[in-house]
Amino acid sequence: MNKIFGYLLVCAGLLLVFFALIGMYKVFVNGNAVMPIVQLADMQLNTAYGPVVIPMKSLSAVVNLMLFALFMAFLLSAGAKVAGVGNGFLKAERIYDALRENPSALQNKEQVNKL
Repeated sequence: MNKIFGYLLVCAGLLLVFFALIGMYKVFVNGNAVMPIVQLADMQLNTAYGPVVIPMKSLSAVVNLMLFALFMAFLLSAGAKVAGVGNGFLKAERIYDALRENPSALQNKEQVNKL
């Protein structure tokens, strides 16, 4: 049962990692637009020479790209953690199978290190 669950976790983790990498590739290499999360309004400053309007559209794009990159980095690390847990299940199952085949392996330190 641990072997099946381990393989499922490894596959799910790898899918998360590939989803994050493909999403980042599409946005940063192909130039696809990201979903606007933050929309900053234009800022108007009153100076001695009259009002000056500062456009914030480019700053909004940079903030949205940083938030997207942060979310994809989170997905990347979560996928790696899930795959690592699955790998731990598989390793424990492999050790259990090896000890079941050869119960006297615990007495020899070299054989324990091989497991």
